[in-house]
Amino acid sequence: MRRVGCTPRNAAAATIVLLTACPGATRAAVRICEDPVSSGPVVGSNEETARAAALAVWKSKALEHGEPYASWRIAADKLLKCLPRDGGGVECLATARPCTIEQAPDRRENRKNRIGI
Repeated sequence: MRRVGCTPRNAAAATIVLLTACPGATRAAVRICEDPVSSGPVVGSNEETARAAALAVWKSKALEHGEPYASWRIAADKLLKCLPRDGGGVECLATARPCTIEQAPDRRENRKNRIGI
């Protein structure tokens, strides 16, 4: 009996077999985003505190869209910019589009709804 090694080509073939053997087992997630939200300029004594404060203000404003939208990690078009101030301290601005992740509906379920089954 010949043993087959795990080469990238074999791994890709195995993935295709698994995906076709279990139709409907995989579902896609979609990211749904809102209009951009900005913290506005936030001042801190150093960059670390100013960044944290700007992100906290951004999160509080993003919460207006609902709890699932308040994650900086999954936000789109992120900008977190900090600059030193002339009088001392640091000023930061956080801007991003708040997003949430939702599971895409199953194609079979969409088809059933479309044809009225």
